[in-house]
Amino acid sequence: MDKNLIYSHDKFFKELFSKREEVSEFVSKTLPKQLVEKLNLEKLELDKTEYIDKKLKTSFSDIVYNCVYGKDTKIKITLLFEHKSYPESYPHFQLLGYMLNIWQTQINQKQNLTPIIPIIFYHGERKWTQKPLEKYFENLDETLQKFIPEFDYQLIDTSTYTDQQIKELFESLELQIGLLIMKNIYNEQKILQEISEIFAGINQILQTEKGEQFFDTIISYLFYATELETSKIVEKMRTISPKAGEKFVSTAMRLQMKGEKQGIVKGVEKVAFSMLKKGYSDVEIMELTGLSKSQLDYLKTLDEYQLDKEMI
Repeated sequence: MDKNLIYSHDKFFKELFSKREEVSEFVSKTLPKQLVEKLNLEKLELDKTEYIDKKLKTSFSDIVYNCVYGKDTKIKITLLFEHKSYPESYPHFQLLGYMLNIWQTQINQKQNLTPIIPIIFYHGERKWTQKPLEKYFENLDETLQKFIPEFDYQLIDTSTYTDQQIKELFESLELQIGLLIMKNIYNEQKILQEISEIFAGINQILQTEKGEQFFDTIISYLFYATELETSKIVEKMRTISPKAGEKFVSTAMRLQMKGEKQGIVKGVEKVAFSMLKKGYSDVEIMELTGLSKSQLDYLKTLDEYQLDKEMI
């Protein structure tokens, strides 16, 4: 998948699930009842520590919350966004590496180890079939089985929900719209045809500053992750809400202008990055590209994935 597209999906996912109220409802409505009953979601707290290493970045992005289970057992709830648009063949192995990163961080910081509830969020077109880790192996008897790690993960596959089920399951309008957009993002025609149903509650959302910011996030996501024509979306959006239509036009224009400007800058910085890798001196690079010393020094701190991410 294109790195710029991955970043667009990641950014929207993190915007949607970085709000404690939305995550609290999402967890309470999607995790098993017997687990939710023991979670103190009022103590849900965003963990800003970076646990995804360079290798895992190609597969997942994450949002981590600290929570309390039962009376006083501290746990971590991790929301892992699957980058691929198709099911992962061996998710347990990637999850195991990720969980070890968290526990190693806790060991390094002399903290108590905490249980982890991994939640994989997947919005690809093909259904994800979940199976136990032991099923990856053949001919395991009881003696061999004890040498195989045993743990599970919670899967949220948007393809298993109908649009109507999403609307009925969640009270938060932001969750409803956000999940409907992510579920249907690979079906641009459906988004266009059913835009009035997807954005049915947009007038209520636009009544607050927080809601307007969220709508900006949606517009950015549609702008970068789809090839839908702005004029067609605006035409449909105006039938739902004149204010939404106007805001869509102004934000889309701003994004387009930003894209045109950054396209030039991105080209220059890509050239400079390539020259760095080929061993050109700082003076030569600055003379040929017009970049400042501080800009060049910053480029030296990035790898190729980070460069693409920064330049969007």
